[in-house]
Amino acid sequence: MAISKHFTSKKLSALLIFMFAANGSLFDAQAEQTSVMPLHYVADKAISSNPEVQQAWHAFKASMYGIDAARSGYLPTVDVSASTGYEKRNYGIESDYSRNTAELSLGQMLYDGFRTSNTVKRFESIQLIRYFELLDQAEKTALAASIAYLDVQKFTELVELAENNLKEHESVYQQIEQSVGAGVARAADLEQISGRLSLAQSNVMTEYANLHDVSARYLRIIGELPVQGTVKAQLSDDAIPISINQALDIAYKNSPNFYASLYNIEAQKANADSQKSAFQPNVDLSARYGFQDRDELGLNESRSEARIGIDVRYNLYNGGLDSANLDQAYQEVNVAKYQRDQTCVDIRQNLQVAYNNVQVLQNKIPSLAKHKESSSKVKYAYKDQFDIGQRTLLDVLDAENESFQSNRAYTAALYDRQSAILSMLAEMGKLLETLNVKSDKFPLLSELTDDPIALNADSICPKFDVAATIGRQAFLQKKKQQDNAYMTVTAMPNYLTIPVTPPANTFVDDDNDGIANETDECPSTPAFTEVDEKGCTKYRSNTSSVEIGIPFLADSSVVRPEYMQEIARLADFLKQHPNKNVEIQGHASLEGSVQYNRKLSEKRAFSVAEILIQQYGISPNRVSSLGYGVDQPRINEISVRANAANRRIEAVITESGSQSTAMQSGWS
Repeated sequence: MAISKHFTSKKLSALLIFMFAANGSLFDAQAEQTSVMPLHYVADKAISSNPEVQQAWHAFKASMYGIDAARSGYLPTVDVSASTGYEKRNYGIESDYSRNTAELSLGQMLYDGFRTSNTVKRFESIQLIRYFELLDQAEKTALAASIAYLDVQKFTELVELAENNLKEHESVYQQIEQSVGAGVARAADLEQISGRLSLAQSNVMTEYANLHDVSARYLRIIGELPVQGTVKAQLSDDAIPISINQALDIAYKNSPNFYASLYNIEAQKANADSQKSAFQPNVDLSARYGFQDRDELGLNESRSEARIGIDVRYNLYNGGLDSANLDQAYQEVNVAKYQRDQTCVDIRQNLQVAYNNVQVLQNKIPSLAKHKESSSKVKYAYKDQFDIGQRTLLDVLDAENESFQSNRAYTAALYDRQSAILSMLAEMGKLLETLNVKSDKFPLLSELTDDPIALNADSICPKFDVAATIGRQAFLQKKKQQDNAYMTVTAMPNYLTIPVTPPANTFVDDDNDGIANETDECPSTPAFTEVDEKGCTKYRSNTSSVEIGIPFLADSSVVRPEYMQEIARLADFLKQHPNKNVEIQGHASLEGSVQYNRKLSEKRAFSVAEILIQQYGISPNRVSSLGYGVDQPRINEISVRANAANRRIEAVITESGSQSTAMQSGWS
């Protein structure tokens, strides 16, 4: 099915196309209106006027006419020819006369080796390529516009910081100048503050130059100058996937660039099939009727002639042209496949970088905030101490500069993280949806084709977590040693940190489940959990809630191999009871950032749910995951024992159909 070509450019004012039904909204309606409203405006404004988007739009419209041209092969051809003229000769009865002829002919293709049908398929695929290229360009333009907006706001704030820093230096300069004039301070101090004052002035000019450049970029992309005092944009962390693998899954299912590469393969396959028609006969129905007022001898005798019949043409040899065309078409299919592979690895790299930038900046921001706060306190303390002669001028100037640089780094990090989130969403094909840029009048994918491509992203684009293979975890080793103190208490086996060899004939049961360590296949079963003879959780048909004993390492959501047995037992229970669903719930201790603990509990719950689905074959619609963070502590305090009790994974089991919508949407 192809869409009608009668579109107007007014329908391009906004370009969000929901290519597939979303599993859940990234933002609720109220959050969208308050947090992404300015980004919605600049993205919509840029898309409606950006030349590259307009170019992609008209390329899409042109592809519609290509389908019409290909379909003309199914329809008959009707031709009429007529002539009139004066003729003169030196033979025959009449030496000069006027002659008139006319002919009407009709042709209808009956069989052409499926050339026409495959050509139509090719142009339908080309239309879908142009469609996804249009969406991809819209995503890129929205990204560029949004980042330009954030950059203008960022450098506006940095200009303000630089100007405040300059005012501080001017104030100190005036104080030193008065002191030198009074003979209290040394002339060298005045030279020193003069140099620092010049540097502060240079910083202001640098920030103004940066603001000028990003404003010029804003004007180029959006088509208007930025307005001062605009609303700050704030993207919700709900837009961030729980893991890089989930982000890659979303990208392969939604990326317009990736789907354009897939339909390019289909177009080249259809072209190869159309080239095969050269090895088939062509069968056409033909009919014609002709009239002339003189015969071949020039005699004034009217004649008419009519014919209808079937014409068959079969080429036997044309110098190898058809074979060469077919071989070339097959190679074009291979080219398209490698282009798809290149698109795959580009998405994987760009998304890995953007996702990691979001995480790294999130981890840096608390440290930068602390540095900013400490630098500000030091600055004011040094000023007070300088006034009473306990600090040198150099100390004061260094503290002032460090405070300025810490404020600048913190402000830049906040905006850079927003830009990284936007880049991540664009790579996933979710930016326009997040910014709520859409138009119901613009065609949906279902209007263009009745048979969209169903892909297996795992086989086409393997997923790799780069961050898990580099040395970032080593950097967190010290933090891990501190955070893992809870593993030494109830339900946490001692040998996680120090291997212990029990004395002979001594019964050792680290998790207190009544099963000795040497025969315990589930070495971290929580206390008071009913276990079987192997030390693993015992499930009954009426089991409704079970805590799964999985001690995670600090800042990690990876389930280690020695704790997979508990997940396997849960999977066996679900397979034996196909009418049961499960929600994996993650909980965290009260220690640390509330937001960080919520995200970490989500990641850990998601990891367990992902194992149930991918490794043990439990249907995704039976498994959901949700991170509660610090919302449901067992012990409402911060201590080693409370932390151990509150850091947990629970499996809540329900009958099919009894889960709430919110639960079912947890797996997305």
